[in-house]
Amino acid sequence: MPSLKRRKKGGDDDDDEEEFDLDEGDDEDEDDDDDAYDDDDDEEEEGSAWERMDPQRKVLIISALAGGLLLTSIFGGAAWFLLGSPEPAPVADPRRPDGSIAIPTTPPPEGGGLTPPAEGGAPPAAEGPAVAKGAAAPGTTPGVERVVGGVSSSQIALQNEGVGGLAVATAPGGAGQDPDRSRVIPFTTAEAYKGIAWIDDVEALARVPDLALVEKGPDGRDMPIVARNGTRPMDAYARPMPEVDASIPQFAILIRGIGLSRTASITAIKSLPPEVSMVISPYARDPGDWVIRARLAGHEVFMGLPMESANFPFEDAGPLALNSQKQVEDNMRTLRTIMGMVPGYVGFVSRFGSKFGVAEGQLKPVFEEIKGRGLMFIDSGESGSGAMARIAAELELPKAVVNIQIDRTPTEDEIASNLLRLGALARSQSVAVGMGDPYPHTIRELKNWLAAQQPTKMRLVPVSAIADRQIVQ
Repeated sequence: MPSLKRRKKGGDDDDDEEEFDLDEGDDEDEDDDDDAYDDDDDEEEEGSAWERMDPQRKVLIISALAGGLLLTSIFGGAAWFLLGSPEPAPVADPRRPDGSIAIPTTPPPEGGGLTPPAEGGAPPAAEGPAVAKGAAAPGTTPGVERVVGGVSSSQIALQNEGVGGLAVATAPGGAGQDPDRSRVIPFTTAEAYKGIAWIDDVEALARVPDLALVEKGPDGRDMPIVARNGTRPMDAYARPMPEVDASIPQFAILIRGIGLSRTASITAIKSLPPEVSMVISPYARDPGDWVIRARLAGHEVFMGLPMESANFPFEDAGPLALNSQKQVEDNMRTLRTIMGMVPGYVGFVSRFGSKFGVAEGQLKPVFEEIKGRGLMFIDSGESGSGAMARIAAELELPKAVVNIQIDRTPTEDEIASNLLRLGALARSQSVAVGMGDPYPHTIRELKNWLAAQQPTKMRLVPVSAIADRQIVQ
């Protein structure tokens, strides 16, 4: 506190006047007090602008924000109600009594559509799904594509058969593909196979493996080898055939893709004659199980051998495909991987191969390995070049060639027509080989056609019985 000093002034006045003065530090203390007040004002100014705002102004701002939010909700709801898509009309159940399903077709673009190929010509590339020849039939509902045995051409999608699952591969630009020239998994249902009779009392083939015909590979799996007495796996695992009159035409049937669909594979194995040979897909979940099932039903089995196609990605043989862009040793490693998957097969059947099949430097080591292990090779005919059969003949690898794909278009009429062609080819060339997939109509038509054949005029034999009997050009 500043000290006050009392001072008496002299003078004549009667009344004495007193004067109070501050000490020397009074001025400084007064300045300090002023500074303190200034600091308090600064702190108040630095406070929140919202706290210093007038309450009425706060109410106006909050009301404006709430009104804007309400208007946004009203206009948004009105736009959704007025511009939203109408509720789709209910669709009638398209399922037919035979298990097939009718799928509405997409109308062709205005002013044109797909142009059918000329007789014997290749189908032109076009946008949209490939429409199977003969898919339409009299009596079907207009605007609805007929689905044969649960298979619709518009449902066929290109597939990459990867290990552990199937991944759909869409063709760039939606280009249409020939169903047989793609790795396809058609849409089928278990009901589509109902009514197909199974064959009972079939004598099973011998159990596999024959220990004299296997050796342990580097990874510990059984690899096929020729026995010390010269017996080859292709002879030991083939379906035995009795002596037949050589003058009787013979034909063989292969069903490929066994193991990709449980219902389709079991139906093919159980319902077709044991002379029909089965091709196990290397992409099957448990290929060894399917070898056992097929042999218990009397069928000899082959393994599918995927090969690189020149039409990739429309024809994708998958991660186990032999590829001309890889080193020879890499392809040999892939071949041995497939070889060691299961025991008890007669040989290999190519899949695709229009590019790898003409790479002679890559193909020869593969064929030499197959021959050295006592197996045979079947050219599926998909490469179109015939080079694989020619190179196999040069190396003296036991071989056969598929002449006709019986279900390139899986319709009743097309399958029946192709089976007639197969019979005519067998009669003209003494032997012929046909191949198909385990489609419902393929199995039905094949069973009906085989039942109508007379063994004295034409005979069904396993593919192994036709090895090296065809003319290779």
